[in-house]
Amino acid sequence: MANLTRLPAPIIESYEWQERGACANVSVERFFSPDLERGAPRRARETAAKAICAPCPVKEQCLAHALSVREPYGIWGGVTAEERAAMLSMRRDREAAA
Repeated sequence: MANLTRLPAPIIESYEWQERGACANVSVERFFSPDLERGAPRRARETAAKAICAPCPVKEQCLAHALSVREPYGIWGGVTAEERAAMLSMRRDREAAA
């Protein structure tokens, strides 16, 4: 079950950046893996999603949101769930070393 405690408050200011996203009128299926999707089909879908994210004016906000709520699925800010997990792990390692 998802941990909803990390989500921002349900007020428009917390989410209005999403309206300016390059993905605003794109089907969410482009950004989230269907069950059992693996290999070349998954890599192709992720590459296509990242191409949509590349020029996005709110890409940094999107990634910051996904990292802050530890979003476990999908492409957010041009980054996969696995890539975000690695980013968070590196961040924890740096903080522990400091």
